[in-house]
Amino acid sequence: MEKQLFQRLEELYPEMVQIRRQLHQFPELSFQEVKTPQMIADFLENIGVEVRRNVGGRGVLGYIKGGHPGKTVAIRADFDALPIQEETNLPFASQHPGVMHACGHDAHTATLLVLAKALMEIRAELSGTIVLIHQFAEELAPGGAIEMIKDGCLQNVDVIFGTHVWSSFPFGTIGYRQGAIMAAADRFELTIYGKGGHGASHMRQLMLLQWELLSLHNYSN
Repeated sequence: MEKQLFQRLEELYPEMVQIRRQLHQFPELSFQEVKTPQMIADFLENIGVEVRRNVGGRGVLGYIKGGHPGKTVAIRADFDALPIQEETNLPFASQHPGVMHACGHDAHTATLLVLAKALMEIRAELSGTIVLIHQFAEELAPGGAIEMIKDGCLQNVDVIFGTHVWSSFPFGTIGYRQGAIMAAADRFELTIYGKGGHGASHMRQLMLLQWELLSLHNYSN
């Protein structure tokens, strides 16, 4: 079955590229995703996947039930973009000024959608249930994951997998490890009270403060 699945994914690769480029052209910022989750849900429903929309706000869940009993496996991808102006001049470059899929979430989404299509074709041979988690607002802490979890996206899930593109890895290779591998995102406000003066005279102190905050963050993780 694995060989059949891998072969089908190779055949569907051009469609994956097409979906990714479509998403790349029309990026949406965190907590502003409207058309992207609609496109995801429509695609899944069109291939016969059971879909839950508006999970935790803007998230999408898909359920693929296998033909044999088994555990529930979740696979997660994110779909929000970043407030960055794209300057690639590619034919499929972002059409939304100041917004760009610069972190690969378009690729994550396209990959999971095409995987869902391939899995649906062999679902009678699968054991258990596969939950497709399409998360909104990953880029803006605390993100959409918390609200999706509160809304039941991990209910009855035995194990969950997620991937992230990494441009420093050679093409065709996969890196993995047990436990945490990427830093968490946190936001905080810092108010500094001091005497007036020229900013340049305080630059060294500000740089030292930034370094201490960074060291504290690394130590806590």
